This record gives sequence, C-alpha cells and structure tokens, in this order.
Amino acid sequence: MTINVTRRAAVIGLSTCIALPVRAQTTSRSKDAADTLTLEQPAVFDITANTGSLKETVQKGQQLVWRRKGAESDGGFQVSNVSIAFLRSESGGQVKMTFSGNLSSLGSLTSEEAKLNVIVRAKGGASLHSWSFSISVKCADKDQPLTPLTHDVPTDVAANVFANVSTVEVAEPAEPNFPGVKVQRCS
Repeated sequence: MTINVTRRAAVIGLSTCIALPVRAQTTSRSKDAADTLTLEQPAVFDITANTGSLKETVQKGQQLVWRRKGAESDGGFQVSNVSIAFLRSESGGQVKMTFSGNLSSLGSLTSEEAKLNVIVRAKGGASLHSWSFSISVKCADKDQPLTPLTHDVPTDVAANVFANVSTVEVAEPAEPNFPGVKVQRCS
C-alpha cells in the first residue's frame, strides 16, 4: 500500500511540474535605470622634465576607460589625451599639479562624479604624494577638453615631490567597498 501511495505521489508531483507553463525570466532595463561602471585598468604615466620648472607626463596613448564589468562593448565613458603636469614656482617652495584630458561619453552620463586618485611615485616605486579629485560626464561630451584641475602640493613635501617624481598612477579609489561610478544610459 505504501509503495502505491508513494508512486502515485511521485507521478502526481512529476505531472504537476510538467503541466506548469514554462516562462522565460526577462529583465527589462529602463533607459533611466542607474548602472555602475568601473575603470578597466589604472594608467601609469612616465614623467619628463620640459624645463627647469615644468615636468609633465609622456604621452603613450594611455586612456582611462570606464565600463560595466564583463561588458567591453557596452557604453561607458573615457578620458583620453591625459596630461599631468608639475609646475614649480620660481622660488621653488610651491608646486602645483594639474590634471587635464579629453572627456568622451560612450553612451553613459554620470549620476555622481567619477572619483580618481593620482599617486605620485619615485623611481623605485615609493609613493611621494597622492591627490584625489572627481569628474562628471554628460551625454554630449565627445572628446571635450576637461577644464584643468589644479592641486597645490603641500609645501613640506613639494620640493621632494618635484625633485623625485618619476611616474604617476591614475586609478579609482582602492577601498575594498568602492562600488564604482553610478551612471545612466544616454538616450
């Protein structure tokens, strides 16, 4: 008797599973839905002296590109023609860092600003100084020059930074919980 009841229960359970309609689960994304993008990879720039009071990055075609993880062809934004310069005052006590580049939307606009860190490194790789700043992207940005962002290097480290800078690394914040940049798709 138990075997017949068990068989009947199994047959009824199996037939119910077969009889249920199969539905594909789709996720529709509104064009206004927020997405999160991350920087594909940090960029490292060599520094060269142009004059006695100016040092700047050597151009090797590096770009900063933000995309959704695993979606290389799917919208985002980029900064190309990146230039970071160090300008020392005539007295040598002040050093200004300037970040500039060309900004392009690749189908996204930022809902909040994209955060970047510039890490100034000596020849052996030691960090001499860092600077954090943010940029925003609009849908209309197509190779638009960024308004140069300027930072005063603290006077207690300015002379050391200017004398020993070899490379600069541009990367997203390194915090483990950093979510990326919230963006929306351009219409």
